[in-house]
Amino acid sequence: MIGKLIVHAETREDAIRRMARALDEYIIEGIKTTIFFHKRIMTNKDFIEGNIDTSFLERIVLE
Repeated sequence: MIGKLIVHAETREDAIRRMARALDEYIIEGIKTTIFFHKRIMTNKDFIEGNIDTSFLERIVLE
């Protein structure tokens, strides 16, 4: 791991918005990262609404 990005806010909705913005501003050069994948999660309707379970990541990969 080269870094960890953590956000917090009063509500889940605000935290998701804050994380999405932070991921847009996050820059790491020279190596592959999972930033794009995390940005995709932040815009997923099921994630935003809290409708996730242990199969969530499998479902989002197949979208």
